[in-house]
Amino acid sequence: MAVGQSEVKQDITKVKLLGIFVGNPAPQFVARTLDDQEIKLSDLRGKIVLLDFWATWCGPCAAELPNVRKAYEKYADQGFMVVGINLDRDAAAARQFLAKEKYPWPQIWADGGTKSTLAKMYSVSAIPATFLIGPDGKVAAKDLRGKKLHQAIRDLLKRKAMTEEAGISEIALPPVP
Repeated sequence: MAVGQSEVKQDITKVKLLGIFVGNPAPQFVARTLDDQEIKLSDLRGKIVLLDFWATWCGPCAAELPNVRKAYEKYADQGFMVVGINLDRDAAAARQFLAKEKYPWPQIWADGGTKSTLAKMYSVSAIPATFLIGPDGKVAAKDLRGKKLHQAIRDLLKRKAMTEEAGISEIALPPVP
C-alpha cells in the first residue's frame, strides 16, 4: 500500500455532498508520512493545524513554502502545526526536495496527486491548497498565503487563549475572515 494511503476513515461521497466549507468539521484521516510514521488528524485536536497540499513542480507552492516555514517557526511553540501533503507523481521527488529543504513538519505523500484519496477528501483539484483547522477540529480558513496566513493563525491563537482562559473546551465564534 502506498505511503499516505494506509487508511482513510471517511465516506468520500458524504464529503463531496457537504464540501469543505469554513465552519464545517475537517474530514478526518489516518495516513503514513514519508518517514513511515502514522499521523491521525484527530490526534492533533486542540492544535491549530495547517494542511498544505503542494508539489515540487508547483512554482506557487515553492514560493509559499518559506512563508509557511516562518509561520511554523513563529507559532509552533504556541500550538500551531503544519502537515504537508505532497502531490508529486512519485515519493522520490518529494523525498529529494525535502532532504534539501529540511522542513520540520510531517509530510505525507498522496499517491495519485489530485486523484488521491486525501485530495478528493478535501476537494483539492489545484495547488497550492491550504486548510487552516482550528483547535475545535473545524476548518477556520482556506487557501491562505502570505500575511493572511499569519493573521489567521494569530486570530485562532487569540480565540484558543480566550477559551482556555474561560475554562471551556470550545467556543462558538464566527470563522476567521
